[in-house]
Amino acid sequence: MTYQEITEIKPSSSIEEDHNGKIYLETWAGFASSSGIYGKKETKKKADGTIMAHIIAAAVDDTYILSQAQFNAIKFLKENEQRMQEVLLHGLLKEHPNTKEIYKDAMPKIETISDYKDTLEVGFIHIMNCEKDDHAYIGFELECSWDDEHGVGVMMHRDRLVKIGLAEESFNHWNCYDDKGTSESEHLTWKNENKEIEIDQKMWWKFWK
Repeated sequence: MTYQEITEIKPSSSIEEDHNGKIYLETWAGFASSSGIYGKKETKKKADGTIMAHIIAAAVDDTYILSQAQFNAIKFLKENEQRMQEVLLHGLLKEHPNTKEIYKDAMPKIETISDYKDTLEVGFIHIMNCEKDDHAYIGFELECSWDDEHGVGVMMHRDRLVKIGLAEESFNHWNCYDDKGTSESEHLTWKNENKEIEIDQKMWWKFWK
């Protein structure tokens, strides 16, 4: 299957609700590659910098589009990929003592950010449909040598680190809401929407009794 380079998508373009594409980031070329998502590292094989990209499209009426904030975030990523990579890797290095405590002997020796080059690869980049200051949040879903089942997830906003955890944190909307300070209102919206669904289901069931 041929995937579109997401930098070619213009703002307000109609896309799939969960749109899959690709993006080339030169700074990630040369990192360890693997046999598949969260697969064991093939140390002789190196990533070429082409990364799968997942866009969670913005909903407008009955269609899904690439929002201006998502376009801005993709543009920022392309123009500042080295800075974003450095922030991400320094964040992982800061968390290394805690990670080492969890994974024990499975954790490779990491002393500088350059040591991640043989143990880490970006599996997916997630362009979120949640934004702040006209830029969407971006999640990095990483494959790593110390956890081939859960991987590593990093959420970022522009060149700022928001959250580090397991892979699922790279596409967890609540990380964005917490960072924006809108978690409470989002939770109420979610609760009301699900309450309406519950009422509809009860009415349907009552009709058939």
